[in-house]
Amino acid sequence: MSDPIEVRVGGKTVKQAIAANDLQAIGRLSAALTTAARLARTTRDRAMRGDFASQSRPYSTRRPYIISESYAQAIGTRKRSFAGSEAMHGETGRTIPGNVTGGMWSGLRVRNFGVVGAVIEFAGRSLGSRIKANKRGTNQRVQVANRLKGAQVWKRLRINPIQPTFREIQGVGTALTALAARALAFGGRTQITSTSGDAILARELVADIEAGRVTRYL
Repeated sequence: MSDPIEVRVGGKTVKQAIAANDLQAIGRLSAALTTAARLARTTRDRAMRGDFASQSRPYSTRRPYIISESYAQAIGTRKRSFAGSEAMHGETGRTIPGNVTGGMWSGLRVRNFGVVGAVIEFAGRSLGSRIKANKRGTNQRVQVANRLKGAQVWKRLRINPIQPTFREIQGVGTALTALAARALAFGGRTQITSTSGDAILARELVADIEAGRVTRYL
């Protein structure tokens, strides 16, 4: 099973929201948060394998690519200067866009958007490749906002790492349709047999919502 996604309600984790007795907000948002959390897990697991919703541009070869000592250590190399971005990713075996150290993905989370919506985003900070000058010399361990890392992947490679595929969007629609059908059938079983979307995602999402599993993602 893949790692859970952090879920936030009004800036609190689900556990904190429950402790604060913010059950009304959780009740209003549970379906949206659970849907977004399941979709985020599916998207993350797919993207970290190098399977994206769109085609990536090639890595740049135009200028030298120099990385910090800490970044080199994190990706298992002693080399810090490369002919270009393409060379760095190729020589270190870190060829999947947006998945070099895993730091950006560790910040993936779901939070409420207003009173009934949810959004998937990169939060927090993680180790970047930059070297930053300071009064004592250089900072070889620069922390970068994960949302900026995600933005750089889009800017340089034209990939949105958390963009769902059309099949995943269809899978969410299939799940919500199945839940509505079950409600109209007064709880009767409705099988998900559609092959037009991600049937695995649809089944997992139906199970999550029916079991009220927003609290699974603490």
